[in-house]
Amino acid sequence: MRTIGKAEKALDLMVQRGLTREAFGKKLGQLGGNMQIIAQARCEIEAMRLMVLKAAKAMDVLGNKEARIWVSMVKAMVPERTCKIIDQAIQMHGALGVSQHTPLARMYAQTRTLRIADGPDEVHHMVVGRNELQQHRDTNEDDKGASAAVFRN
Repeated sequence: MRTIGKAEKALDLMVQRGLTREAFGKKLGQLGGNMQIIAQARCEIEAMRLMVLKAAKAMDVLGNKEARIWVSMVKAMVPERTCKIIDQAIQMHGALGVSQHTPLARMYAQTRTLRIADGPDEVHHMVVGRNELQQHRDTNEDDKGASAAVFRN
């Protein structure tokens, strides 16, 4: 959840910059696709929160071993999306974003490290992908015709 907090902070800084900085006679937030970038960041932050809550619920209901798929999804998705949001905040700040005058450069470096320290993204994607293939393989063998799920309710 700390990583999601970094995404939230980056979004706050991005919105502040968009409301205060002017370029070409308009506020930065109104230029180009910046409003869409801000909206997408909000949506992604809320999706990350829900994913973490779902993983926690899976751990409570299914146990840690069975919830590993959800944990892998969180470990892959949250740092990836947070890095993207921080990168967009840096972009909106321009050169100021990579300076020591904002926390963005440090936040990016810390978050990028998580994509390796918690296991490479590719490993987490492989765990999720392998499980998805296995679930569909099991469903096809049983001829249930329903979509395979680990814990999708």
